[in-house]
Amino acid sequence: MNDQADNKVPQPSQNPEHIGDEAHLGDEASKGMIMFSNKGMPLEPLTFWKALAWCVAAGACAGFSPIVAPLFTGFGYAVLVGLDGLRKRAICAASLIVPAALCALIFRAAALEDAVFSCVVGMVGSHLYLRNKLTPGIACICVAAMGLFLLAASEISARMAGTTLAALAGEVMDGYQQALGSASIETRMVFDQLRTVFDAVWPTAFFIIAFAEFLLSLGGAFIGARRQRIDLGKRLPFQHFDLPLWVVGLLIAGILLLALSKAVPAFGATALLVGGTLLGTLRLAFATQGCAVLSWFEHKRGWRGFIGLAITAVVLYLELNMFALTIVGVLDVWVNLRRLDRGVRVTVQDPTDKS
Repeated sequence: MNDQADNKVPQPSQNPEHIGDEAHLGDEASKGMIMFSNKGMPLEPLTFWKALAWCVAAGACAGFSPIVAPLFTGFGYAVLVGLDGLRKRAICAASLIVPAALCALIFRAAALEDAVFSCVVGMVGSHLYLRNKLTPGIACICVAAMGLFLLAASEISARMAGTTLAALAGEVMDGYQQALGSASIETRMVFDQLRTVFDAVWPTAFFIIAFAEFLLSLGGAFIGARRQRIDLGKRLPFQHFDLPLWVVGLLIAGILLLALSKAVPAFGATALLVGGTLLGTLRLAFATQGCAVLSWFEHKRGWRGFIGLAITAVVLYLELNMFALTIVGVLDVWVNLRRLDRGVRVTVQDPTDKS
């Protein structure tokens, strides 16, 4: 991709004989282009310098709000690098990371490692999306690696402060327990049960953050690709999202670790923590698979508009309370509810495509 867009937008004719052609021009331009709301004219792709300025602004955003920054860093990578080579990638990395580090160090609104991490997430997610290399298995590996990095970085920061993440998590729950005061016995029993679950799954929070940031980076890449009119070729829709079978192996390993925590008390706490975190993280993957099954079923039944939205809301509510989408996702991996051809390589489609 050159610094200036090669493809020029057709301009309205000044010849009186062709005044009526503007309507046809607007219809033609609206396909695959970002439009002004009421003028019917497409936006020009960003030039190199405008894209570079956007990356600098996105990097500064990472220095203030690392959690939402991958949306903007992913967009910045897409509009600046696109499908170009190593030189543009190096420029993009510098234009993102340097402002992020400076803002984090000067304004102290975010930790340095978090600011830089959000830039890396945006670049990695956007690169995989644009290059059509984002299979469900690779997406799982990326989220796992990002979650482990966040967990390790937070543990190092806690130890530098003279404590540990486990101790901090325990202090939080102790505070809630003290806040209960003279609550009823039933309330205390429920809290004790919740604390047992919390002690087993609290590291899952870092993987949830990594999952959210990775999704934001894909959203930014999708918007950036549309903004620059990058031809990404034909891709399978989200309803064909299909996890690899080795994810089920991890599910079985997590269940075995929970069983081991009861059978071998000497390793009980560690096995419970690892097994609970593994199962809590895998829920994200299987729930995504369940969402793909739901999208496929709604498309098959023709449920669109309000009906599709209402059904989706009900199913999401059931997922929060009864793990509905997670169970459907596990079943689909095993029995192939959608009858997909699993000999075909499936890549992750843009998050807005449900067709």
